[in-house]
Amino acid sequence: EGVLAGERDVGGSQPCGGALTGTVEHVVDETYSRLRALPGYSRRLKEPVAETLRYIDSLVEGVPGAILCSRSAFREDPSVNAFFVDPKHMREVFSGNAEVREFLDSNPDTKECWAVLYMRRDERRHLGMSLVGDAVQRDVMQTAVSFTDHQVVAPGGSEDEAKCALKCRIFNGLLSFIRNKADASKTLAMDLENRLKSVRGRLSHAAEGEGHQELRAELQAKIDNLELKLAQQDLRLASLEDYLDFVAYVLGNPTEYLSNRTCAIRLSRMGIKLEDGSLEAGYEVPLSEVRIGSQESRVGALVRFPRSELLPQQDFLTRADLFLAL
Repeated sequence: EGVLAGERDVGGSQPCGGALTGTVEHVVDETYSRLRALPGYSRRLKEPVAETLRYIDSLVEGVPGAILCSRSAFREDPSVNAFFVDPKHMREVFSGNAEVREFLDSNPDTKECWAVLYMRRDERRHLGMSLVGDAVQRDVMQTAVSFTDHQVVAPGGSEDEAKCALKCRIFNGLLSFIRNKADASKTLAMDLENRLKSVRGRLSHAAEGEGHQELRAELQAKIDNLELKLAQQDLRLASLEDYLDFVAYVLGNPTEYLSNRTCAIRLSRMGIKLEDGSLEAGYEVPLSEVRIGSQESRVGALVRFPRSELLPQQDFLTRADLFLAL
């Protein structure tokens, strides 16, 4: 996560004080190192990179404050109660994370660990009971909300460190999107071109004259279709210039590829979404949903985990031995 660490260049707003020139080089390393063969690549990328970094700064500053993840907080904080099945599950998520353990082991005087918690929000419709007026009504369609696939990343010793880590994760996630999008585009173009070459070869060897017109027409139709698909491909990277233009465009237009939507849902203690006007007792759970590129949105939260909540390492080693013995 040290990519954005170091001295700050004048005129750039980089998360964690990173040097803009160094960040541009990181972008090239993480997208396509051959871009360095183009004269002026660094100059062309500086402003787009700075634009993305400024935007990420604004996104992360809007993230709700860190929540305390402890047994007492599970009883008192609606967010903690919603994010985890029970206190044991909460402690297992953090205690089973190698980065959290390594951080706490390396900082024995630190009483708590700050980190970023990522989750997937799942909603499932089913029949249940609900309070309608003063009466309990059965077989009412309800939406059960749960949070799964918990991932604790980039632990640190303060909220500033956690926010910096979140900015770095979002930035690097965008670079992964660029790389994957470019790779998929090149793979698709290569596949279409190979198929087009093959069909053209078949057409050139197809016999002419009566009796072969139907086959030639069929092959020509395939060629026309493949040429159309190539022409309509949403991203064509036929040259290094095309690749550089693509990287610069994505980084220069971060609002198209990054979002951090803050919202709130009202839930019962059983994790049922309560609609407006519901008389059932519930509580508001603020959510911050991060989206990078075309990926599925993930719920992200800044969290604090006390060292006192850490489960003994032996518990996990014993459980692992048990599974290996089965």
